[in-house]
Amino acid sequence: MTFYAEAKRLREDSRPAETTPFPLPPRAAPEAKTPDPAPAAQPSWFGRLLRRPLFLAAVVVPNVASVLYFGVIAAPVYTSTAALMVLNPKQNGPSLSSLLSGASGDSSEQGGYILKEYFASWDAFRKVETPLALAENFGKGDPIGRFGGVATGFRTNDVALWRYFQKQVDVKIDQKSGIVALNVSAWDAAYATRLTKVLLAAAIAHMDAMNAQQQGDFLKSAVARKAAIEAALRSDLAALAQFRNQTGTYDPKELYLSNLALMNSLTMKATELKSQGQALSAATPNNPQVENLASATRSVRQDIATTAKSFPAMARSSSRYEKLLVSRDNNITLLGQANLALQEAQAAAEKNRYYLNVISSPSEPQTPEGPERLMWIGGVLLATLLLWGLIR
Repeated sequence: MTFYAEAKRLREDSRPAETTPFPLPPRAAPEAKTPDPAPAAQPSWFGRLLRRPLFLAAVVVPNVASVLYFGVIAAPVYTSTAALMVLNPKQNGPSLSSLLSGASGDSSEQGGYILKEYFASWDAFRKVETPLALAENFGKGDPIGRFGGVATGFRTNDVALWRYFQKQVDVKIDQKSGIVALNVSAWDAAYATRLTKVLLAAAIAHMDAMNAQQQGDFLKSAVARKAAIEAALRSDLAALAQFRNQTGTYDPKELYLSNLALMNSLTMKATELKSQGQALSAATPNNPQVENLASATRSVRQDIATTAKSFPAMARSSSRYEKLLVSRDNNITLLGQANLALQEAQAAAEKNRYYLNVISSPSEPQTPEGPERLMWIGGVLLATLLLWGLIR
């Protein structure tokens, strides 16, 4: 059996191989089909956004921070409000420009701006800094909004406290009525009310001091000039009184006129006596009346000579008297002008005087007005979404 099998194999190996007209490559054995894997779950659009760093930085982080701060960290803010008006009774006439612009038209609006500048001034700050312990009370809030925190760049000097104080004191002016609304914010309700009252008292005192200063500026020169003229007039009156005591004459001019009239009458009398004596001597040479008339004539001429000797002294005293009299009359005229100027200065000072009227006293808040948490959170959300819409 083995021999036959071996012979058959040899015959098959010696047989020529069959050829084909187009040889083809051998076919590969078909692979076994494997089932398709299940598709992976695709992330949502919000999940895809969360994988973007820019979205996290522009939207997620700011909103998380705003919710964390305004929802948890932010301390309540209390606001005390007062209403007041600054008036000037001498300046209440409306102007054309104020009527066209819709403003109040009187001095109340201008006085309101004066008050606003005062509340923001260093002077007002210094008057309340130490008595009300601003640094201590403004530093009681949350770490971000309080004095000495993030809001002030962690600075605690006096300038930083002044700037922080300016932000807590808000002054609003109604353009039509001129009413000033003073809003003072603090971390404590009682402290906000107290600070508002002290600021109002300081504003009233400052307004009074400003009125006194303006009145002094207007009246100082007029009062000084009036005082100088009054002093000069008193000196002239004293000099006149001394002159009259020394000379024994009230008015040298009247004395001069009186002596001049006396000389005229004495001269006429001497002439008359001389004429009578000459006529009598011619008619009756040995008449004893002739000697009497001659004696009377000599007496009258002596009186004329005595009176004539007083004229140079009267002229000198009269010139001095006239000088004193002119100075007195001139100072009386100047004093009248000074009184008129003083009245005008007083009117100008009254025209620039302001009066502060408190319409409503400072309120005592029981409920905090800030921070406006929902508004800030919604505002941050809207702003970040708009920012994302622009940069994506």
